[in-house]
Amino acid sequence: METMQAWFGLKDEHNDFAIETDADARLFFARHELNRQLMGLLRRSFRTGNPPKMVLYGDWGVGKTHTMRHLEYVIETTDEFPARVVFRELPDITSKSTFQVAHAALLDALGFELARDWMKKFMTKHPDDFEEIIKERTQSGDIAAAFGLILVGRGDSSRSAWDWLRGVTLSAADARSAGLGPALSQSNEFVRVLQLLGFLCSEAEDKMLVFMLDEATKLDAVVNQDSIHHWTNALKLIADQQTKEIGFVASGSWIDLENMAYSLQDQQVVSRFGESHYIMLHRMNEDETREFIRSLLSEWVDSDKRVDLINQFGSETQGEEVDEGTFPFTNEGLELAVQYACRTGGSTLPRDIQQTLDDLLNRAIDEQRRILSHGYVSSVVNA
Repeated sequence: METMQAWFGLKDEHNDFAIETDADARLFFARHELNRQLMGLLRRSFRTGNPPKMVLYGDWGVGKTHTMRHLEYVIETTDEFPARVVFRELPDITSKSTFQVAHAALLDALGFELARDWMKKFMTKHPDDFEEIIKERTQSGDIAAAFGLILVGRGDSSRSAWDWLRGVTLSAADARSAGLGPALSQSNEFVRVLQLLGFLCSEAEDKMLVFMLDEATKLDAVVNQDSIHHWTNALKLIADQQTKEIGFVASGSWIDLENMAYSLQDQQVVSRFGESHYIMLHRMNEDETREFIRSLLSEWVDSDKRVDLINQFGSETQGEEVDEGTFPFTNEGLELAVQYACRTGGSTLPRDIQQTLDDLLNRAIDEQRRILSHGYVSSVVNA
C-alpha cells in the first residue's frame, strides 16, 4: 500500500499533513497578530525581570496547546529569554480537587533529581546560611526542612520529603522519621514551594522558571466552594506581580472570559494577571486559512520530490498552475479547498483545516490522483 509520505513526496519526518504539537513546536503558521502579541509580552517580561504570566483561551481545536509549545520552544531557543520551562497537562480532577493536584503535577514534571541538583548548587554558593535563606523565603520551618532533606536525607527520607512537598499525606511513621508534619494543604504553602523552586532555578542556572499548565478547562469540574477558593487563592498569589520567582501560563477551551472556570474569572485573579494577559485565540478566516495551508504544504513537502511529481503527473493539473505553496493542489484547487474548509461561517479551526486536508488527500490517493485540480476538488466536495 502506498503511504501518504511517498504518494505526495513528504519529507522523511512527516507521515501525513498533521502538525505535532511537540515535534513541530518551532512552526507557527498564519498567526501574525497573535505572535506579535505573545512576543511583545515575552520581551517585556524578560526586559524587566517580571516572569511571563498569561492565560490562553479559545475554542476546541483553535491551537492552544501548539501555541503553548511554541512559546516553550521560543523561550528555550532564544538567548534573550533565559528561562527553564516546565510544561504539564492538568491531570483529571473532581468537584473537590484543590490546587494540590496541579502543584503535584508541576513538581512531577520538574523532577526530584533536578530539584536536588539545584539544592546542591545553592548549598555550594551559600554553605554557611543556606538553611536560613530557605526558611526566610518560605516563611516555614517545615518547608525549609523538607528542602534540606531532599539534599541530605538518607534512605527513603529524601523521597518522602519530596512527596511531602508535592502535597502527599505521609504516613505517621514517615512523617515522624522525616521530622515533618502530616502534609502541606494550604494554597499559600504550595505557592511558596513553587516560589522557592523558582529562586533555586535562578541561583543554580541564572534562569527564570516558567510553569505551563495545559488543559485547564478541567477546572470546570471543580464546584465545591472550598476547593474553588483554594484554586482562586493559589492563582491569585501566582499571578501577583510581587511573585517574581516564577512565570505561569495556563490554557483552556473557553469562548470568553465569563465562560471560564470560576477561579480564573475571579476578579482578584484577573486583575493580577491583567486583562491584556488573557489572550483569546480566534478562528481563522479565509486569508489566514489560505496562508496556513500554503505554509504547511511548503514546509511538509520535499522540494526535489515535488518537482519530480509535478513533472511526472503534470497532466492532472488540467491546465492550472501549481507551485511550491500549493502542491499537491493546483492554485485553483487550493482556493476551493480553502473555501470548503471555511464553509461554516467563513472561518475554521487549525484542527479542522488539517482534517480537511487529510480527507481530501486520502480520497485522492484512493482515486490515484497526485495533483488536485479545481475540477477534482469540486467533484469531491460536491459529491
